[in-house]
Amino acid sequence: MGVRKIKKSWWVDFQHDLRRIRKRSPSNSKIGAQEYEALLRRRLANGEDIERESTLGEDVLFRDFAREWFETSAKAANKPSEIRTKESILRNHLDPFFGQVELGLIDSKLTEEYKASKLSMKLSKKTVNNHLTILSRCLRVAHEWGKLEKLPKIVKLKAESQRFDFLSPVESVSLVQNCDEPKWREMIFMALRTGMRLGELFGLEWSDVDFDRKLICVRHSIVRGIKGTPKNNKIRFIPITDELCRMIYERRQGKGLVFHRGDGTPLSYKIAENAIHRACKKAKIRLIGWHVLRHTFASQLVSEGVPLNTVQELMGHSSIIMTMRYAHLAPSALKSAVEVLEKAEKREAFKICQPGVNLESLLAKIEICPK
Repeated sequence: MGVRKIKKSWWVDFQHDLRRIRKRSPSNSKIGAQEYEALLRRRLANGEDIERESTLGEDVLFRDFAREWFETSAKAANKPSEIRTKESILRNHLDPFFGQVELGLIDSKLTEEYKASKLSMKLSKKTVNNHLTILSRCLRVAHEWGKLEKLPKIVKLKAESQRFDFLSPVESVSLVQNCDEPKWREMIFMALRTGMRLGELFGLEWSDVDFDRKLICVRHSIVRGIKGTPKNNKIRFIPITDELCRMIYERRQGKGLVFHRGDGTPLSYKIAENAIHRACKKAKIRLIGWHVLRHTFASQLVSEGVPLNTVQELMGHSSIIMTMRYAHLAPSALKSAVEVLEKAEKREAFKICQPGVNLESLLAKIEICPK
């Protein structure tokens, strides 16, 4: 009999040694069912027990496996902030859509329907792609654990590069000078001069500041009150300017957090957000968030000709692709790059110039855009 479709599912149904083999295909398509049949026949020919195939996506709901994956794998491999994000996406998005679907029935068509559903809810393409990343990881682990025979092809949306805001040098100076709260003035200035993330500023300890070498070691991050490592688990060292060094040197301590509530406990996102908004109003500039200061640090470095790989190290980016977002801010560097073409033409002209031949006239002959 081979393969056949029963209601909305594809099944394999054939005879082997007077025994009827009837199983639902993990891949819900005719071709997928045919491949599954071929797989089963090969295993039977090799004397393998195919009864365990009942665990490969058949009767295993996404909701049940996702819960198992989250509790045993995701929690162990992610930071607290990432765990909260994954849990929220699973609970609010993936589980309501895929929860009652068997693992083996999640295919490309179903994921396309999911994308369309979320886009109709006005979610951004980047947000939907984040959902698909978690779905892909969950299904990949199911495959690794022997719960899923074949992984569906999940195609992400083509999302446009996100635009980012940053301050001009004049706006940066105005923001610092007009902030009349010493602690927040120091913190804003440090963000502008180091590019540290807000959680990294929260987690900075006095032991991480080397005043002799004028160096900061970024090795901690505090997110929602929980202390951990920086993003990508990447510890980095950032040189600090003389001005920044002098600014914080006067109140240096032997230990503890550099920036805190006053009683030594970590700051919160809400408190910091309110503080920078007050500073923006004083400086009479648009309201910005702390991450804009990080963008400002990178943007101003690139604008001044600092190589992108150096900016990558200072920012703690795991890939140069992230740093390339700032490449367009170095027009002088790009202009210098293309000017080498004209220099090459002139160099070659010198090589072929014979004694007695006027170089000016020769260059005029090979000029691409004559005046």
